[in-house]
Amino acid sequence: MISKGYVGLFRTELHEPQIGAFVRSWLENFDKVEQVIPGHDSGNATFAISGHEQIIWSPHLQFRVMAGEDFAWIYISKGKQVVETSGLPYGDNLVPLNVLVELEDLEEVIDQENERRLDELEREGLM
Repeated sequence: MISKGYVGLFRTELHEPQIGAFVRSWLENFDKVEQVIPGHDSGNATFAISGHEQIIWSPHLQFRVMAGEDFAWIYISKGKQVVETSGLPYGDNLVPLNVLVELEDLEEVIDQENERRLDELEREGLM
């Protein structure tokens, strides 16, 4: 296994107000939140966020949330109902799951290994 990850399915499409609320939740519950600078020329350069108003908005957003030595990457596309996470694949790294479980309107969490359910979401146009 290269990574450990989850897909969070939400009741409605995600837009700036909900994503801003997610970032506020992460800032309250984790040590550090960073955003990958949007755009093809930026590579994977990140900057630390201390408030949701610092988000650089784009159609596809990527964040890194840290808890001590552990972290999770978070991938969000505006207008979709899913948030994808990934992190290092060792058993004690719960950050890829924990970044999802407290978010408002979360309907379901799917392990990245559950290909059957992820295929269903793709067929339904949710991913």
